[in-house]
Amino acid sequence: MTRPTIAPEIAAALTAQIPPRLLKKLDAEPRLAERWAWTASTVTTDKGEVVTLDLADGIVRGVTCSCLLQPRCLHVAAVAAVLEPAEATPTAPVATVPAIPSASTEVHASTSAVAAQAVRVISDVLAGGAETSGAFVQAELLRSIHACRTIGLHRLATTQTRILRSVRELRADKPEFSLAALSADVREALAVAHALAAGEASSALLGTARRDYETIGNVRLRGVFTEAVVARSGYAGAITYLVDDKGVLYTRADIAPGDAGRAAGAYDAPANLGDAVLPHRELCRSGLFLSDATRSADGRLGAGQKVRAVRASEPSLWSHDGLASRWQAPLPEQLARIAAHDATPEDAKPAGWDLVFVEGMLLGGGPGGVGLHTNGTVLRLTTAHDHRVLPARDNLAVLANAAGLHVRAIGRARLGAPRRLELLAIGPAPDETRFAMADAWHGRANLHYDRLSVLALGDAPPLEVSAAPPPVDLLEPLRRRVERVVQGGLGTLPTHAIAELDREAARLAERSLRGGAEVLRDLAAIAHDAGRAMTGSRRAVDRPSFARAWLRAAVYEDTARRRLSVASW
Repeated sequence: MTRPTIAPEIAAALTAQIPPRLLKKLDAEPRLAERWAWTASTVTTDKGEVVTLDLADGIVRGVTCSCLLQPRCLHVAAVAAVLEPAEATPTAPVATVPAIPSASTEVHASTSAVAAQAVRVISDVLAGGAETSGAFVQAELLRSIHACRTIGLHRLATTQTRILRSVRELRADKPEFSLAALSADVREALAVAHALAAGEASSALLGTARRDYETIGNVRLRGVFTEAVVARSGYAGAITYLVDDKGVLYTRADIAPGDAGRAAGAYDAPANLGDAVLPHRELCRSGLFLSDATRSADGRLGAGQKVRAVRASEPSLWSHDGLASRWQAPLPEQLARIAAHDATPEDAKPAGWDLVFVEGMLLGGGPGGVGLHTNGTVLRLTTAHDHRVLPARDNLAVLANAAGLHVRAIGRARLGAPRRLELLAIGPAPDETRFAMADAWHGRANLHYDRLSVLALGDAPPLEVSAAPPPVDLLEPLRRRVERVVQGGLGTLPTHAIAELDREAARLAERSLRGGAEVLRDLAAIAHDAGRAMTGSRRAVDRPSFARAWLRAAVYEDTARRRLSVASW
């Protein structure tokens, strides 16, 4: 059952009224309410108490309990602790603030105050570490999220919501927790909050309450390919990529709670784009005329009531001018484009920002994947899906026996995985006539869905394709310290580690990463530079100053990692 979400201000208020002794119990078992019996509007504990959820438009606006201690009871706090914060809605006051007027001193003052409060809250998370951020710290995050939404700081609110979700995943030992993702969110939240607190108020810093769809009028689109999505968060489905006459990519997705079985079924499910009833299997190979079309900043196509769609008479081909030029772009140029978008917010990245279009000759397969030789570089084609209901692995095995075949391929590149592509779609190169596939596929196959039947060609012996040697992680000392602070806080930089930190900084300097050595030494210095009181005890570290030092280290590591990753290809 899909649980409702809860208004952040309600969750924060409920947690604030819980006695400290009960908060300690909740911190010791943060997922206590997970094992209770949930219905649409009630939660029954293992001892029979009933927690009632007051719902309005699918969002929890109040929580009450049948026990005598309510609302200051553990049951209410436990339920609030497992409910996800609700997204901003157009009817809420937050959505009525389109921007911060530069002429309003009062609005600027409130923006700076809320952003400064966000800095303090995130600084507390950093100082204590995510793994010890219990109910009190989470309530402070919820209050900061609500305050940011109230005055229109939507990007900061969204980033803090992701931080809260990751903290809860870490404390609950959930497999979907990613320390790298949490570190990136903390870095972004601190950077945005500092900029807003300093008086900056650009649209990029403010963000939007919800994904806005702008009208793009009449447009002709051509399907490119469809990929399966099976996320660790429990969502699955299909995404179809389309391109217009100018070469701009768009997406139409069908993602919902489910597993690989749902991803397989979504291929034949209607894409619901306008009034054209096309499954993703056909949409990815069809031409389409849209009128009154809408799209979001990240290229997602809207399906509003005004959108009209008519299927074109001819199919979509990869040889079309709007798409063919992508295979002519050199690989370094494509990687540079990916690196440029890698640091932008997720909702601002264009559709297909991490896709690579390559043409070359298959070299056969081995334990490391299927080799592809393109312009003097050998790439390793792999897949992220190993599910029986999806034929991706079987298709790679077929391609492993097709050495010498000239192909065009579309794959997803990860900067940190040099010379490896997650293959998504493949087809014959313009001069290749030996790649047999069904006529209905119109010259390409979706690796996650279409089952290939290519015969062994025998023209070239299969070559063993080994994985590219992992690049030397020159930034490892800095990256490790940055991520360990996020997880464990100041405790990961004890006084007895000063000598080790100095050796790590020296190692960075020896690798010509003097900036990294400097920010690491600054981080260590602030962590150990607290003065002593008259009693001789060490004063507490200034948390905002420590957070600024951590932010400098994190920004340097992120920027340098991106440049080094591109060079490793």
